[in-house]
Amino acid sequence: MSFFYPTLGALALLAGFLFVVGRQNRDLLRARAYGEFLVRLLPLLSTGVFILGLPFIMDLATFENTVPVLLVYLGGAAVLTVLMARLVAPEERRAVALFRREEYEGAADIYERLVARSPLPRYYSALGASLDASGDPRGALRAADQAVKLDPKLGIAYYNRASALAALDEHARAREDLRSVFRADSNRRLRRAAEVALKSLEKN
Repeated sequence: MSFFYPTLGALALLAGFLFVVGRQNRDLLRARAYGEFLVRLLPLLSTGVFILGLPFIMDLATFENTVPVLLVYLGGAAVLTVLMARLVAPEERRAVALFRREEYEGAADIYERLVARSPLPRYYSALGASLDASGDPRGALRAADQAVKLDPKLGIAYYNRASALAALDEHARAREDLRSVFRADSNRRLRRAAEVALKSLEKN
């Protein structure tokens, strides 16, 4: 049984996932945090190693045990990939979970630790969002300012700074930051949110 074409197809699919994950983390490349960037790709890269090894494993299998060997191999690969993915930036994942549960002070505490250990623009931006949501717009403004300073192309940093500025009644500066979202590195969802916020501010 030839596994050449299925392997090729799986690698093509994996390359698509790598492209998506790479685009989601391209701010790390701008910040020259190459190690952090690579860590986020490791689960997919390890999956690629397993896919490349599949034809060799199947060559060693006999006709009678092909299916069990295939299931064990793929099951082991899936488990290892999931475990590696969970080990990637666990504190960041915990902070995101806290923020989504509206436990903003807890999220801010974690982001402050992350900033102290690794002062990445994305961490400063997330810290700003957490502080703003917890009722500290001035602290949020300082954090978002630092994010923009470190990475002027980080769209979410402008959005978070605009939110802090709006809370401080600095609507003109907030509108300018929201317009900057469209000129920066921003995904479609963020641009839609910025458009809604901009329309709301323009009424004031």
